[in-house]
This record gives sequence, C-alpha cells and structure tokens, in this order.
Amino acid sequence: MRRASLAQVGGFRPPEDPRTSWFGRGVCLPGEGLPTYGGRDLFPLVQINVSELPYVPGALSGVMLLIVFHSRDEHPFGKPHGEGWLVREYDSLEGLTPLPGSSESEVVRPFPIRWSLIEDDAPGWEDARDVVDLSAVNEDEEASSTFFRDFNRYPGTKVGGYPCEIQHGVGLEDFVFQIGSEGKAGWEWVDGGIGYYFKNPRGGWRWDCQFD
Repeated sequence: MRRASLAQVGGFRPPEDPRTSWFGRGVCLPGEGLPTYGGRDLFPLVQINVSELPYVPGALSGVMLLIVFHSRDEHPFGKPHGEGWLVREYDSLEGLTPLPGSSESEVVRPFPIRWSLIEDDAPGWEDARDVVDLSAVNEDEEASSTFFRDFNRYPGTKVGGYPCEIQHGVGLEDFVFQIGSEGKAGWEWVDGGIGYYFKNPRGGWRWDCQFD
C-alpha cells in the first residue's frame, strides 16, 4: 500500500490567498495569462499548492505550485503535452496573482481544495501485477475476494498513491496524480472517469484517462 494526499473539494470557506489549492481557479505571473490551443484559451482545471500536501511524491520535489489546464471544448485524448492540456509548474509562489477569467463557470464550478493523508491506497488488479506475483491469489477464491473487498482504492482527486483503474491497468511508471470526476464542481470525465498524470525523470508530462 502507498501513501497519498486525497482532495476534499469544497465544503469549507474559501481562503483569501489565491495561491492555495483550487478546483477551477489558478494563478499566474504578471503578463503570463492563460495558455491557448487552437486559438482558444485553456482553463485551469486544478491548482495544487504542493506545500499543502501531507504527502509529496518525489516527482514534485522542487515544485511549489502546479496548475493543470484543460481544453474547454473537448477531452484531448491521445494528445501530447501542450495540445489541449498543459501542466504549468512554479518553483516559487512569489509574484503569483489570479489568472484573468480563471473562474470558468460554464465548464466547472470553482471550489477550494483541502488535503488529507491516506496511508492505505492499494493498486487495482491489473496494476498490482507490477507490484507482486498474483498467481496464488488468482487460484484461490477466498484470496481473490479479499483482494477486491478488503483493500481501499480511492477514485477521487489525489496526489501520489496508485492510479485507480476503471477499465484496465493504468500503469505505475511515472504516475504522479489523478483528477477524479468531482460532482460538487460539476466536472466529469465522460462517464464517471478519472484523468491520470505522469511525469518522467526528464520533467516531461503525459496524461491518460479511463471511464465507464
């Protein structure tokens, strides 16, 4: 099992500091503005203030804040970083101010995020095969039942832990965080899906998505 920082979206008074973690809002440096793709602004889907995380994966070492930007027109399935989606990272909070037009109410309802520590995040069946030999479990009905019944898997927005698979194995290599379908914010990946974000040792980002 792995540790992770699990998001609580809304349910408390929004903080005054815009550099805290948010669903649907973000900040930028002066003159930076919103990133664009195909002539259209991307919108800030999730902002993560790394200092607020009770668990920080190694891939975010040296990162103070990051923002996931997303297309307002489509889910950019299969597209590389910068084409319909983008992760913007900052190594300092100095000078960061609210993005213009960052409250994209027609796409997502903005809510602040709080984080809590979980220490029992378990992998799904397919991804668990990369962690342990499941041959004996597969041959034992009681053990198989225990695998699915007695371990916790968290489908919401979280940093660290294991990607919560829906259709098949997501892949554990370079996994950093996932963004769940958050009903309070009115955000859904097609049909109750999850977006997964990966960062390689060279700092390059990629993403994937699964849904019912």
